[in-house]
Amino acid sequence: MYGFGQVVGIPAVMMRGGTSKGLVLRTCDLPSDGALRDQVILRMFGSPDSNQIDGLGGGNSLTSKLALIGPPSHPEAHIDYTFGQVSLDKNVIDYKVTCGNLTAAVGLYAAEEGYVPLAEPITEVKIYNTNIDKLVIAEIPVKNGAIQYEGQFSIAGVPGESSRIMLNFPDAGGTFTQKTLPTGNVVDTVQAGDGRRMEISIVDCVNTIVFVNARDVGLTGTELRADINGNAALLDTLEQIRVEAGILAGLIRPDDPVGPGTHSLPKIVIVADPADYVTSAKEPIRAADIDILSRYISMGGPS
Repeated sequence: MYGFGQVVGIPAVMMRGGTSKGLVLRTCDLPSDGALRDQVILRMFGSPDSNQIDGLGGGNSLTSKLALIGPPSHPEAHIDYTFGQVSLDKNVIDYKVTCGNLTAAVGLYAAEEGYVPLAEPITEVKIYNTNIDKLVIAEIPVKNGAIQYEGQFSIAGVPGESSRIMLNFPDAGGTFTQKTLPTGNVVDTVQAGDGRRMEISIVDCVNTIVFVNARDVGLTGTELRADINGNAALLDTLEQIRVEAGILAGLIRPDDPVGPGTHSLPKIVIVADPADYVTSAKEPIRAADIDILSRYISMGGPS
């Protein structure tokens, strides 16, 4: 497979973590040349193709994620983890970002593969995330000497229940810009292409996030995925805000050709005050039971 003329088997694990799913690959099983390695991985995912028909990707940013695993290079870690966001429609893998969901999968993978001895009731897996140069601690539940997979924990938007895997980020601030508030401001102002000026907050904590008030973009905050995906004008405005914020944060250069598939960071999150709403699973949620409404946009669409 390395030369795309010779078939070579590559051990791989497809694993869910939180609300994401991705491919776990060991660096020792891949070409040492980074460019060739990425071409092999893109071929495995079926990219570039927005549907990823000829590959293992699921045609969605949540299912087109990569975890590269290696022996620990940090003195306190059990395992090295490099995250890659595999583009759906471009011949590129973005390593200038990380994913907490897939970090949970990496912790489970490390426990399964013997990178750390199992201990009851919780096995702590210390993961060195090379993207952010930080340690993350995953807590894997163990019972009777075995990993506990069954449980009553669930995540909205993901069917089924399983055990809970907790993640601790001991030192999360300033991951990509060296400052928790990249611009030094709690609130910044950006201008959309139609001239509207909007207040935003840019926070660099594990990933760099741009927060925008739902009402400033004509939303209530209770919209579901289909409502947002079907609004091309809204998605275009959100992308303009994201790019302007990325320039302010120093993550995007003004002359960069930018799109959702080329620059994963910053992410953008729509926030609103609590309100009654009904989930995609038809479950009613009361405003009194929540503190905030939010919708996370990843690679041009809601996750």
